[in-house]
Amino acid sequence: MAKANPKAQWGTILTRANHAEKYLRWFVEFCPVPIAMFDRDMNYILVSQPWVKMLGIPRLKLIGTNLYDSLPRAIAHKNGLERCLSGGQMHYAGEIEIMTRGESAHNFQWNVQTWYGDDGSAGGIIIASQALTDPLSSSLKQQLEEEIEERRYLEDAFTKIGTAIESANDAICITDETGKPIYINLAFSDLFAYDLSALQEEQNFACLFADIETSQIIHKAVMRGGNWSSELHMRDRHRQDVPMALRVNPVKNPSGQVIGTTYVCTNISDRQVAEAEINKSFAALGATLEATADGILVLDECRNITICNQKFVELWRIPDRIFTSHNDTQILEYVTQRITSSKYLHNFGKELSGDQNSFEVVELDDGRTLECYSQPQHVLDGRAGRVWSLRDITERLAAEALVRASEEKYRLQAEKLEYALQELKSTQSQLIQAEKMSGLGQLVAGIAHEINNPVNFIYGNLSYADTYTADLLNLVEAYRVNYPTPVEPVQSKLQEIDIDFLAQDFTKLIGSIRLGAERIHKIVLSLNKFSRSDEAGAKYVDIHEGIDSTLMILQSRIKSTPSRPEILIKRDYGDLPEVECYAGQLNQVFMNLLTNAIDALESDAEHNGLWQMVNDKPQWTRKDGKVSTILIRTEILNEQPQGDRLVVKIADNGSGIPENIRNRLFDLFFTTKPVGKGTGLGLSIAYQIVTENHGGKLSFRSEVGIGTEFTIEIPLKQSQN
Repeated sequence: MAKANPKAQWGTILTRANHAEKYLRWFVEFCPVPIAMFDRDMNYILVSQPWVKMLGIPRLKLIGTNLYDSLPRAIAHKNGLERCLSGGQMHYAGEIEIMTRGESAHNFQWNVQTWYGDDGSAGGIIIASQALTDPLSSSLKQQLEEEIEERRYLEDAFTKIGTAIESANDAICITDETGKPIYINLAFSDLFAYDLSALQEEQNFACLFADIETSQIIHKAVMRGGNWSSELHMRDRHRQDVPMALRVNPVKNPSGQVIGTTYVCTNISDRQVAEAEINKSFAALGATLEATADGILVLDECRNITICNQKFVELWRIPDRIFTSHNDTQILEYVTQRITSSKYLHNFGKELSGDQNSFEVVELDDGRTLECYSQPQHVLDGRAGRVWSLRDITERLAAEALVRASEEKYRLQAEKLEYALQELKSTQSQLIQAEKMSGLGQLVAGIAHEINNPVNFIYGNLSYADTYTADLLNLVEAYRVNYPTPVEPVQSKLQEIDIDFLAQDFTKLIGSIRLGAERIHKIVLSLNKFSRSDEAGAKYVDIHEGIDSTLMILQSRIKSTPSRPEILIKRDYGDLPEVECYAGQLNQVFMNLLTNAIDALESDAEHNGLWQMVNDKPQWTRKDGKVSTILIRTEILNEQPQGDRLVVKIADNGSGIPENIRNRLFDLFFTTKPVGKGTGLGLSIAYQIVTENHGGKLSFRSEVGIGTEFTIEIPLKQSQN
């Protein structure tokens, strides 16, 4: 089925319109039926010759005058006529009596039709008058209706075509056969700054072309019946160049003769700017692709190469004969043959889904290694292929291997240095411990020896002092019994010294001296037991004696002072046999743990309590009512096959140890105490004494706000080396 030619249809309509307008003029002039055309004010615009004859009034006298002036009886039809003008109805019919030529009256049938302007509003009415006695009235009436329908069709066609042309974005101009413009649309006027009259003054369309010859060539080619289209520069009324896409088509009459041309102009300024930006972007993209260190390959959905940079060619060492052949299949086959190991690249990701990325290390037949990454390419929400990015990492892998070898070498050296440092620290701590224990033992032993001699002298003579005192007091009492009335000087002296009180108090004084001497004697024994300076190697000892002697030495820190309350010591001793151990070292462990517990309790008391006067007596008070307490518990732990083990637990109810420092508590030189108050050796040395020297365990558990408990666990008998 042949497709309709819109150009031919337009030519037919234009020709019909020209003929219709001419015939309509003739129809109005020569129509045998009286017809008159009126504006909205009912003034004559156009009349036919029969209308003039019907009224007997010349045409020139009718044009511009009012209907009701020439036909006063028409006032009877005023309402119907006005309804047509207002749009209330399209047609109106009625009978009227008219004095023809002012002589005789005849009845006529009026058929009223509204006519409309270009803007669609009612411009006025057309009245066709027909004598009711005329035998040709029915045929004339039919003819009139056909002509009216024909005109309505033409007007409707012109309205639709005009609306379409005026609403078009393209600039449209229609010329006659000489090239003179006869119509331009609004877009044409806006684009070139011409109205139709101004453009017609230029005589032809050539004024819009930068080159007149081009205009003439186009006009001649189209007038011969051909079509012309191209892109060129045209000029507006201000002589400014405008880039244009121009299409020129002939206008033909029904016989096929070219009677004009139609110019359709599209402003492509924005398109050219956009194309320039796109070209700039493509140039930047191309430069980027060529400058990148990676080989880039882009395949479409059909696995055709759309982008391939020079680095990709160099990476795969593709021969010129293959690459310049532009045979995508041959290029990809060459790439595939070079691959010895890959997961996705060897078949270019056929098993990958449309939204899946990939990363792999690809090995080539020449020993090189490539790092390959791919991702899907999407265009307008649709998958358009896959992008592959490849990089040669052979040298990087070799460098990384060297770095790893160097790192391993330095790691081993660092481990040796770390081990040597730990050994050095351990040796240092042992030396410090040995020196400390040696000095402390000598000092304690010396003090104990120096105190012991005078104490023994005093304690040894107390028995004689008791005997002598008793004898003297008995003698005095005998004198008082046998000589009840002494001389005056003796009587005065007895009253002065209050012999009765002196006799009683002197006996108590001797008892107090004995208690003090015994107390000093116990302290000396505790010092000797703590230092064990007279013992060498592991010995069987009473652990409870070591703990008690340590508490005796720390007695001054346990008692209350103006800055802290008394610390309550609770003993929960189990039934222990004598334990084989290094007593002096183990006493040092007890000393360190008890000292830390006392420090923790002092700090907790300092932050949470104070001295207050209660019933005129100073008393330490705390809001929480806590009493600073150290609990010492001993027991035997039965373990098989390790054998029985001694367990000593020293717990305080201080503030506890924070979580963030618990794993460093036994580190050498680590301390939480201020500078000058802690060396960081106590717990480290204690841990070493228990674990290394006694083959035991030293552990702790702590809860912030509740307290801390240290547990010493050693075998009852030391293994023989």
